[in-house]
Amino acid sequence: MLKQIIPSKICLSCDVCCRFPDEDAGLAPVFLPHEIKPGRVKLKPCGDIYICPFFKTKNKKCSIYSKRPLDCRLYPFAIMFDEKRERIILGIDKKCPVSVNPAYEDSIKNYFHYLVDLLEQKDFASLIAKNPAFIGNFQEDVAQFSCLDTLTKLIVNNPEKNGFKEISSEDKPEFDSFFEKIEAPDSGSNFVNLYIWKEKNPVWWKKTGDDLEILLETDFGYMDFNSLKKFPDYTYLTKAVSELKGNKYKHKRASCNYFAKNYKFQYLPYKQSMKNDCLKLFSKWSLGRKKAFSDLYYHKLLEDIFSGHKLAMENFKELCLTGRVIKIRGKIAAYTFGFEITKDMFCVLLEVCNLKFKGISEFIFREFCREMTRYKYINTMDDSGLENLRISKLSYHPIPSICGRSRS
Repeated sequence: MLKQIIPSKICLSCDVCCRFPDEDAGLAPVFLPHEIKPGRVKLKPCGDIYICPFFKTKNKKCSIYSKRPLDCRLYPFAIMFDEKRERIILGIDKKCPVSVNPAYEDSIKNYFHYLVDLLEQKDFASLIAKNPAFIGNFQEDVAQFSCLDTLTKLIVNNPEKNGFKEISSEDKPEFDSFFEKIEAPDSGSNFVNLYIWKEKNPVWWKKTGDDLEILLETDFGYMDFNSLKKFPDYTYLTKAVSELKGNKYKHKRASCNYFAKNYKFQYLPYKQSMKNDCLKLFSKWSLGRKKAFSDLYYHKLLEDIFSGHKLAMENFKELCLTGRVIKIRGKIAAYTFGFEITKDMFCVLLEVCNLKFKGISEFIFREFCREMTRYKYINTMDDSGLENLRISKLSYHPIPSICGRSRS
């Protein structure tokens, strides 16, 4: 349901709505599949004009008003292609008397912003995108207001038209084979990282000869995987971070020792039955991080990564992830997941801890690394440009490494 902006008394006194100059009028309403009569309404002649079949000329009212389609609810606002059919835009029909009445200028402007916010929601845009006939052709008498970026991506720039398909868990062997050819792979150049973040940045791909073309769907449009901005990965010698020997690791050792001495805990393999408890821990951890750090970019990142953690947990077997949890008094207090990048490098993909247990993050990281001594290197990915993550990762004394790809 949309908010109503045009007062009913104005509509009832107007001779524009529901009446059209010809049978194929571009603004004739289109019903979506779930509405009363799917498809474009067939207009019927009425004197020297055409009218909607649901319009009653005697009382100038709609016979299905309470169930009228979205297209009618939108009017006098219209969704249409621009003149070059390169963008989808939201405009207002200048034939509507309210649209040119200065008294309504502010309320129309506010309503435009309300509609853009609504139509840019992915669920709403996806519904329309599945029914492209809903998008009208360019109309000179419709004043343009704003480009609808989400709809433009889904309809005009849809990579499916060019042979791309969305990533699925069944595609892992194809991606693994492709990334194995990279001389110096990083945490972003692998199937796992593409797959678990696909709800935030949907991944499209197609095979071209022996290579893969990979596109990421971002807030700014579709971006070629190879053109993404790069941040450096943090890479460590496994021996160093699993043993924590020497003066430079004394604070890390002290934290691990404190945790082991003061808490009765279990360090266990992750099981699918633990998923809900792990996600509850994530929500509490995320709330604590937001309180501790005021960086709004970090807050947005925390909101975005929930789906990634959830997908990793739900598909950990298919993705060949190794997962570990720590339980204290029968409740999950920490979890971590990782995967093999190469035969020499293991990536720690996720780590979340209840920080009220002093030393728990240092402890679970060390224990996880101790299990990975068959790898020469431990990779903890990039810092996403966040200062708090940078400081944390530097405290383990990384070695020089190749650049990783950040998520957009």
